[in-house]
Amino acid sequence: MKVNVISMSLHLEFKKYDIVVIGGGLAGICAAISAARHGAKTALIEARPVLGGNSSSLIRVNPGGAASFNPWARETGIIEEILAEHQRRTHVPLRNGLISSQWDLVLYEWVKKENNLDLYLNTYIFEVSRKDTRIKSVRGVQIGSEKIIEFHGKIFIDCTGDATVGYLAGAEYKMGRESRKEFNENPIHAPEEADNKTQGSSLLFKSVDVKRRVKYEPPPWAIKYTSEHSLYKRHHPPQVFIEGSKVYAGYWWIEIGAPYNTISDNEKIRDELLRHLLGVWDHIKNYGDHGAETMVLEWVGFIPGKRESRRLIGDYILTEHDLRNQTFFPDRVAYGGWMIDVHTMGGILAKDKPPEPLAGNEDLSDIIVVEPYSIPLRSLYSHNIDNLMMAGRDISATHVAMGSTRLMLTGAVMGQAVGTAAALCVKYNLTPRELVSRKIKELQQLLVKDDAFIIGVSNEDPKDLARNTCVKASSHLPLTLEPNGSMIELSYDLMQVFPVSGDRINNLYLHVRTEVNTTIKVILSPIDSIWSLNTPKEAIKKVEVTLEKGFEGWVKIPLNAAVKPKKLYRIEIPATHGVFLSLANALPGVCLGWKKPYWNRYRSRKDSLALRIDPTSYPFMPENIVNGCARPYQWTNIWISSEGFPQTVLLDLGEIKEFNTIYLTFDTNLNVEYTRLPPFYVFPECVKSYTIEVSRDREEFEKILDVMGNYQRRRVHRFGNKMARYVKVTIHESNGDQHARIYEIRIYKEE
Repeated sequence: MKVNVISMSLHLEFKKYDIVVIGGGLAGICAAISAARHGAKTALIEARPVLGGNSSSLIRVNPGGAASFNPWARETGIIEEILAEHQRRTHVPLRNGLISSQWDLVLYEWVKKENNLDLYLNTYIFEVSRKDTRIKSVRGVQIGSEKIIEFHGKIFIDCTGDATVGYLAGAEYKMGRESRKEFNENPIHAPEEADNKTQGSSLLFKSVDVKRRVKYEPPPWAIKYTSEHSLYKRHHPPQVFIEGSKVYAGYWWIEIGAPYNTISDNEKIRDELLRHLLGVWDHIKNYGDHGAETMVLEWVGFIPGKRESRRLIGDYILTEHDLRNQTFFPDRVAYGGWMIDVHTMGGILAKDKPPEPLAGNEDLSDIIVVEPYSIPLRSLYSHNIDNLMMAGRDISATHVAMGSTRLMLTGAVMGQAVGTAAALCVKYNLTPRELVSRKIKELQQLLVKDDAFIIGVSNEDPKDLARNTCVKASSHLPLTLEPNGSMIELSYDLMQVFPVSGDRINNLYLHVRTEVNTTIKVILSPIDSIWSLNTPKEAIKKVEVTLEKGFEGWVKIPLNAAVKPKKLYRIEIPATHGVFLSLANALPGVCLGWKKPYWNRYRSRKDSLALRIDPTSYPFMPENIVNGCARPYQWTNIWISSEGFPQTVLLDLGEIKEFNTIYLTFDTNLNVEYTRLPPFYVFPECVKSYTIEVSRDREEFEKILDVMGNYQRRRVHRFGNKMARYVKVTIHESNGDQHARIYEIRIYKEE
């Protein structure tokens, strides 16, 4: 019997670009935008109908990063622009299971508004053409339009998560766990022998309260979880909204990986996850008292959110030791700071094990918490494919190190770094490897200029006319940490970081309430940075102060210590029964930490102790605006005015100069995560309205522009060429704060 086979002939199109980015998650988005902004004709290719990867409304994993475990560590640059825009529109934090299509829309708009950037959605790359050690082109099928598109490029960036392009190109890669002896990593996470096991994928869900009792009958194929013990250490409380309402959504631990292959078994994993997800919802509705009688399932994810699959091998493999020791790479271009978060192999299938190997161990900090660490460019390009770069979870890292680098906001800053690097490769006709040896300082300076942060790299741009100029302001704020009405019991060791502008600390004052006769101890020591909570230098003063029962007010701590000016210092206050300390709202350069008796490390909080310093510290002077760093790090690096508006800063360039561009960096409270925002939709600290004026002689000023309604941290204003010596910025209003705040001003004559 003759069988006629009829196949569809798909139309073939050819596209030519400088840079081709494959994968439209946060890493790919930031890579593509940064490449396009630096003049490279760029394509962004995404297999799904929406951008965002795991954070999209199809999967709904909240984007996390360094600020979850470190003070003042939130990622800036392109991802900060996008997050600020989403928050202004929706007023809702990005949380597991709660992300809406508004997030997809913001990501789409941010990509589409770039002139040098073309977006290809619904386009799956299935073939790579290579000549020698270079990729010539990639082919993808665009499902809805029934096309095959062949993309030619000079640099290809793999942000697929699964390292699909690298795999098809024959790039060296790893998948699974390295043996303990290979990199001498922690035995809790690194097995005795190497294997192919990976962390799992998750499905999320969201419920809604319909205000009436609703029954739930699970399908017969759902897994039964009839007791709390059957969900061993898998906590499942509702999320509480700011306005007080609650909703069940999540959970990350509905996860399956090993023994499945997270790539080839993706469909099987999805089916198995659905059985467990509906079983968990059945448990919440029908077993135990969860208060979910009026809740119904509104949304269930059908695309597993992957944590781990292939990792491409670069010229350097980032290890656990690099994260713990904060290795200071000369080619560092990005940073991470999430804990070393390696989940239990098997996920929810490992029923008698907690979802994380250390779950239930109160002292996690020694094992998994790390200070912000650097990521080198050598880990962001392929070792054996000359024009292949990568960002996201598929970078060159060990299984253990990837437990931290896999976070989406870390991927976003890596993406911005490789996008900018790729643009320089095109500009100078270099491979990424050649860029490391020839142009790494130029790349670092470009990234810092674009508001990306690189540890230990400050503004050294000779073209910045404002750098190290004289800056004066209408006022500046002293260090003011007054009680905000809340108190914390000194039942744990506390530690406070604060900036000191002068060369002495005569006295400190703590606001205290006592319930017993007691003595408190205060230990003063210097520290290197706002992140060095647990690595103080040798103590320079130890003081004990006796307190009487019933005291409430400011307690004098006589220190009489010589200190270095414009540095951060730390006081440690050991736990003391019956003592309560007043809290204050944190300012840049200030951090409060706490430690239980059996912890070996302090963990940071988002507030501060109420504190006064004698002599008064003035860490928010206008000179900070041009000191080269635009976030709290080894100093506050910000100008903050006294209360009231208008407030002005005046930059004296020393002589009349020609310029046409001004960069402004405002304060959007980098101590706060976007997933845990208080009840506001823009940051109160951020400048809302301002005016820029210029003058040759300081007598007559010409207004360049008025800006109203700002909510972004970084603003770049371009205008016709101006000849002036003085630049004046007048702040008329913030978004709610009583002070004007500016981190940085740059001035350029751009071509």
